[in-house]
Amino acid sequence: MTWDPKPVVPLDRRSLRTGLAIAVAIGVTAGLVVAFATGGTAVVVAASKLSLPWLALALALSALSWLLQGIGLAALTRRGAKGHVLGMTAAFIGGDFAALVSPFGSGSIPASVFCLTREGLSAGESSAVVAMHSVLTGASFLIMGVAAAVVLQAQAAAARTFVWSAVTIIAVALAFAVWLAARPHWAIGRIEGALARPGLATLLGHERASRASEVVGREAHRFASDVETLTRERPWQLALSFLCVFASRGCLILCLPVVMYGLGSRGPALPMLATGVGAMALAVISPTPGGSGAVEGGTAVLLVAQAPIALAGATTLLWRGVTYYSELLLGWFVFTRYLATRPKAREESDAGRS
Repeated sequence: MTWDPKPVVPLDRRSLRTGLAIAVAIGVTAGLVVAFATGGTAVVVAASKLSLPWLALALALSALSWLLQGIGLAALTRRGAKGHVLGMTAAFIGGDFAALVSPFGSGSIPASVFCLTREGLSAGESSAVVAMHSVLTGASFLIMGVAAAVVLQAQAAAARTFVWSAVTIIAVALAFAVWLAARPHWAIGRIEGALARPGLATLLGHERASRASEVVGREAHRFASDVETLTRERPWQLALSFLCVFASRGCLILCLPVVMYGLGSRGPALPMLATGVGAMALAVISPTPGGSGAVEGGTAVLLVAQAPIALAGATTLLWRGVTYYSELLLGWFVFTRYLATRPKAREESDAGRS
């Protein structure tokens, strides 16, 4: 069956500005609360001890994480990674910006699809690439989260509950995504069957229900086609993408002990890394944009058991600045450029797909 191409509608810039303002406001408020609760001026003094080489190393790790994400995205496309890494890196940063300013990261998928189409991918391929990238990201968090929860078992019960809860939520979401990716045609049949039930037509009206069924069917078949291509025809590219996604998250997590060591802490690195995993998992499941507020509070609580309280507060604020606010600022710049530019010309193989 041939499906007509679906135009990609640019996202509302005003809603993104609002989300950005909310995320920054919550983050600043949470930062002030963390600073006050962990020592006030002592936190500022502790933060000022971070030398430029350590700060540069942390920022370099953050930038490397973006590049690895770009390679991971490029590996999932039909064109492959060669010659497209910088464009895919920009697409990741632009798409991830929407995740950082929307509740539960809900803006990530439509924004990422939009950015990928600006780089010349079709809407169907973009959707499949984003969906598979989300599955691989969830799998990396699940692996890291279980390891982090085990490492933090010796800490307070609140820390164990917090990490295991985050891991469980991510596992449930990942299981649903894997179900769609592993058995796309069977899943499509189930979804279409649900949409064809009389109750939906009664609720939405026959015309709207029919239109919804048609749209979902079109996008689901596109998704199924590209997922089958990725999993059956190019499994090595799938493996490369997973390694890049895993390494990218590892870079951001590694920033935490780098900041702590830069501030003078010489404690064991493993609990610090585990704390970084827990904090990033909290960012995924938090209802606030980018986990603002929740991540700062959760990270500070986990670090207090590992370092002096003022150092824990300073590390929390600096790590958040390096891994979150740096991408937030760059993402806003990249995404607004995408909104102002026309899509790149697609390759013949993409333009002629049906």
